[in-house]
This record gives sequence, structure tokens and C-alpha cells, in this order.
Amino acid sequence: MEHAAVKITSQHLAKKAILYIRQSTLRQVYENTESTLRQYALKERLCALGWRQDDIIVIDQDLGHSGAEAENREGFQRLVSEVTNGKAGAIACIECSRLSRSSSDWGRLTEYCAMTNTVLIDVDGIYDPNDFNDRLLLGLKGTLSEAELHFLKERMRGGLMNKAKRGELKKPLPIGYIYNDIDHIVKDPAADIRQAVELLFDSYRNIGSAWGLLAYYKRYGYRFPHRVRKGSHKNEIVWLELQHSTVLRMLHNPMYAGVYHYGEDQTVWTPEGKKRQMVPKEKWHVFIKNHHDAYITYEEFEFNEKQLLSYAHPRSEEGRKSPPREGPALLQGIALCGKCGKRMTVRYSHNKKDSLTPYYVCQRESVEKGGNPCQSIHGQFIDEKVSEVMLRKLTPLAVQESVQVQQELCKRKAETLTYYKLRVDKCEYEANLARRRYMHVDPDYRLVALELESAWNVCLKELEEATEEYEKRVKDLEQQDTDAIDSLDSLCDDLSSAWNAPGADDKDKKRMMRYLLEDVTLLKDAEGVQAHIRYKGMTTESILIELPQRASQKWKTDAAIVDFIREESKKHTPGEIADLLNQQGLKTGKNNSFHIRIVQRLIRVYKIPTLRQHYLDKGYITCAEKASALGIAQNYLARLVANGSYSDIAVRVNDKSEYLFKN
Repeated sequence: MEHAAVKITSQHLAKKAILYIRQSTLRQVYENTESTLRQYALKERLCALGWRQDDIIVIDQDLGHSGAEAENREGFQRLVSEVTNGKAGAIACIECSRLSRSSSDWGRLTEYCAMTNTVLIDVDGIYDPNDFNDRLLLGLKGTLSEAELHFLKERMRGGLMNKAKRGELKKPLPIGYIYNDIDHIVKDPAADIRQAVELLFDSYRNIGSAWGLLAYYKRYGYRFPHRVRKGSHKNEIVWLELQHSTVLRMLHNPMYAGVYHYGEDQTVWTPEGKKRQMVPKEKWHVFIKNHHDAYITYEEFEFNEKQLLSYAHPRSEEGRKSPPREGPALLQGIALCGKCGKRMTVRYSHNKKDSLTPYYVCQRESVEKGGNPCQSIHGQFIDEKVSEVMLRKLTPLAVQESVQVQQELCKRKAETLTYYKLRVDKCEYEANLARRRYMHVDPDYRLVALELESAWNVCLKELEEATEEYEKRVKDLEQQDTDAIDSLDSLCDDLSSAWNAPGADDKDKKRMMRYLLEDVTLLKDAEGVQAHIRYKGMTTESILIELPQRASQKWKTDAAIVDFIREESKKHTPGEIADLLNQQGLKTGKNNSFHIRIVQRLIRVYKIPTLRQHYLDKGYITCAEKASALGIAQNYLARLVANGSYSDIAVRVNDKSEYLFKN
């Protein structure tokens, strides 16, 4: 106490004393009550040192908060505020680790205490931050406090990582998996949940896109199970509409491929402090293949990852291969630019028949940097030619094999009926259970009996709806399978007509084309479009596609007629030339008769000198110039020429009765 009297002065006693109390977790608050009581008991020591009860501020808002950092600790922030404002004469805590386990936060606090002449008090003694020895001791205590936390974390994390590397660390499991009695990961014993997960992967395998899978589920009314993670219904299964995020989460989760993994999100340092961030698969701490029963193979999981990555934004340098969509452009997503190598996009225009005309456009550089697109190619003729090449690959033998594949697909489709059959079985079980409950109720409990009877009626109604839905699906599926096999059988006789049939679905054509083709590189030149086709087996084929002539080329006037107009323009006006052409029975590029406007346009397009220009080149002058030379009015001169009273040479040079005069 004598040593304390030296460090604690009247200046300290004139200010408030702050008693800071903290426990790291709520569990410690409830279980380690003695530690909490010891911290509150420090108030008596502050009174013994000279502070009155009213001058002692107890800060205990941080009970249940870790001292690893100052963020989210309202009590510590309030303490720092009191110190920096010069209102605190002393800070008391049972040990320095209660204030902070971060050397940076601890160092700043001691600096603030030194500037405001605030002492620190714990069970071991009293420390003046302005005293070198005390400041050295405080720094050492802060470092040891942070090291202690580090050792505790590393010890706990070491055990956790060791357990994770054996694949025994328990963590939340995705739908379709549970832990058995010995904490091994197994498939969910509920058949309806297993079948729902299998149906999702089977459907994606056939459709090939997450959005397409959502549309498929919505069209058929499929529901997907979800496990409630918290609340009063925790761990219960509810059946909801499938969401896009659920599809992506399942397709990106390697657990469905039998992989146990740990460390997909890790703590990293950022300018804002520590953050949890997702890291690449190569940096995960644990990745154990064949750990448990899988719904899909690991090869299929990698294929799904690669496919989703090719569809995702932002686009890679090579561009992204989008899934088959609506529209007649058959090369959508697999057309490459022959100039820059980027993937080409599709644009559509409406023609006079109100149908879509596709154009393959390479415009990435123009969008990002401005300027003109690399290429813009009319897609209709490209699709027709590439389709012809592909149809040559689909021989009748290959179609016969497709029939066998379709029969196998019919069997697989029948398995999807299990979804509805399981629903019928479940509704039937619940209806029987509700019936037994109603039959065993005491008749005297009328309110209970009425409630059980109402529940029984609800179950019977759900059973009736499930049965009707199942029978309807069976009937529709049988009809679809029969139509599909009949359609494939007819392909053997006339595959080309089936491909070009008006009712043929564009999406199916695109999928079929993607099964055979890897990509098609298009390069437009003077001769047409060079199409370099790369097949799935990495074999290639190059073809030249002649594009149709433009309207200006298709309806181009014959060169002999242009030469005739060029020659006659030296002697005749456009109207007179049109009469001469019609007298000789000549026609325009559209097979029409000539008139003055057509001849005038040809003279302008081919830059043919007119009769007026011909005489001007000979030295003839205009009416205004001649009238000025004669000293008469221009209108008077024009009347003389029109009446035939003009005695000199005057030549009519166009169909507007304009005259030129010899100089």
C-alpha cells in the first residue's frame, strides 16, 4: 500500500476509476461464476485505494465477447473514450488479458493512459505507463496475453485439423446425407429424399443448365427437400420449390461425389481486418476422395464444374460457351471469330415475314474499347451448310442406335415416377396413422375427436390428390415414350426431312449439334465464309460457304446497258435515253422498263458525264452568261429560244428545257 500511495496521487483520485469486467464466451459467464465474482470484487480494492463508491464506473458490457480484437466490444470502446477524454484516473481489471489480447490494441491503450496520466491496476500491482519499468512490464504482459491466446487457438485448431484430415470432423451435411450412430456420413435413409437428390442430378445431366433445370422442375411441379437449420422446427424436412442457388450449391458441392472436404472458406487479412473468404479448391485443407457413398462420380462432378464455369460471368479470354437457348441460331455459343479468336455472339433481326434472322457478331472488343465489330456474318446460310455437314454424320445406323438409347431413356424416365409414387406412399401412411389416432380416441373427448377427424380428412384429401397426380404422370409418360420411339424410327427413313420439319425444336437441334461439334470458326472473305469445323473427336473439316448476293449486286444493271448510257449521254438527255432503251426492249436489273429517274440514278452512280457537262466542256455557256454578254434580260433570251426567234446556236441539254449557248 505504501508503494501504491506513491503512484496514486490526488490527481488520480479526482477522476473516475473504471472497473472493466469481461468473460470470453457466454458459456464461461454461466459456468465460471467465480471468475466473474472475483472481477466484481476489485471494486472493494479501488475503495481501499481512495476512490469513493460513486466515483467507480463498472463496465461489463463485454461479458461473452472475445478480447482478440476491439471490434464489436462496446465496453472496451467506451473505456478508451473515457481515457482519451481525460475522465479516467485509473483502469482496474483482474489481469491485462481482460482488457485486450491484441498487442496493437493493448499498446494504443497504454499510450493513451500515458498521455492522460491514467494508472492501470490488476491483482498483481499498480502500473504507471509514464514509468519506464512499468511500461516495460505492461508491454510484456500484453505480449504474453496475446501469445496465450495464440497457443490456445493453435492447440484447439491442431486437434480440429487432425480430426478433419481423418475425415472424422463433424460439420453440417447437405441434403441427402446424415450421420449414423457411429458418426459416419451415409445417405439419408428416407427414400423420397434420396430419390429427390438423384432426380436433380439426372435431370441436370440431360438438360445441361441450371436455369433449364429450374424451368423443368416448374413445368412438372417437382418439389425439393430442405432441412430446417434453426428454430423450433430444427432438423425437420420441408418440401419447397427448387431455387437457383440450391442447384448451384449442390452442383458445386463435392460431397455428392463422395469427397470429404474442409477449409473451403478461410480467414484472411484484409485492409478492413480479418475476413472469411472462399478460396480455390487447390488451397482447401482437406480433400479426401471416396470417403462415403456418392450420388455422382467424381468425373461427373468435375465435368459439371467445368460446364458451369464456361457458362459463368465474367467471361474468360476465350469467351464463354452459353447453354442452348431459344432462337434459330444453331451455332449459338460455339461460333468463334476467325480474326481474333473470341467467341461470337448472336443477334436477331425481323424480316418481312416476321421471322427471326440470325447474325453471328464478334463485338467484344468494340463493346469494351469502342470501334467496329470484327465480323458480322449472316447466320441463316451458315446454319444450313453446317447442318448439311452434320446430317451426313448421322447415318441410319447411328439413328438405329439412338432408338436403343431412347428405349433406355424411357426406362430412366420411369424411375422419375418414383418421386410421385413415394409421395402416394407417404400420404397413404399419414392417412392410416390419422385414422388409427381417430379410432383410438376416447369418444368423451369430443374436441379432441373433432380435431383428429379433421386431420384425417386433410390426409385423405392429400392422398387423393397425390394418387391422381401419379396416375396422370404415368399416362403422360407412356404416351411421350411411344411418340418418341415412333419418331426415332421414322428418322431412319427420312432424317433430313425430320431435321428440317417446321415443328422441330431449335433447342434440341443445338444440343444434337453440340454432341458432335466442339466449335466452328468463321472467317469472312471476298469469296464467302470459311467455316472450320472441329468435331468432338478433335477431327476437323473446312468448308467454303458462299453467301447470297446483296440486293445491289443481285439487281445490278447489265454492263452493256451502262456502256450504252455512257455513249448516248453525249447526245441525249436522260429522258431521251430512257425512250431509246425501251424501244430496244432492254430491262433493268429488276426486269422493269426504264424511266427518266432510273437513268438519272445510273448516271449518278456510275459517274457518267451528262449532256450538259459534255457541252460545258466544249466551251458552251449558260443562259445567264449569254444574256449578260448580249446586254438583254435572261427571261427575254429564254423566250426568244422558245419561239425559235434566236438566230445563233442554242442546245437543249436536259429534260427541264435548259439551253446552253455557243460562246
